[in-house]
Amino acid sequence: MNAVLSKIAKGVTVCYAEIFPNQNNDFFPLDCMGKLFLVADSYCMNPDCTCHEAVLHFLQVYPREESKADSFMIRYKLNGRGYKIHERGKFNKREIQAIVMHFTADETILNLLNERFNDMKEKAKEILN
Repeated sequence: MNAVLSKIAKGVTVCYAEIFPNQNNDFFPLDCMGKLFLVADSYCMNPDCTCHEAVLHFLQVYPREESKADSFMIRYKLNGRGYKIHERGKFNKREIQAIVMHFTADETILNLLNERFNDMKEKAKEILN
């Protein structure tokens, strides 16, 4: 838990799977444009922070063009009103836009991300008390 406390103090996001490990829902699978991705979600756990975002890391696991998997990372607003690209990898802006739109097309994913955001904030309060 010391690593989590350090991340909270530094304002670094923490992966949901790190706090709530469960092999059935550690990552979101996404099949889009003939590519298979695993999507990891991370959140700010600082209870005083007013951000309402998730950091989503899209890791392409199939097909692989090199030995190292390609990926990109975004900061996604949990009100559904946009995102900011943090790392592009080999993806261009249009590809990222299409993949993100496909991932968030169903409102249930936005609801689940908000639920996980709340879980993380509650767990942070529990850890810090």
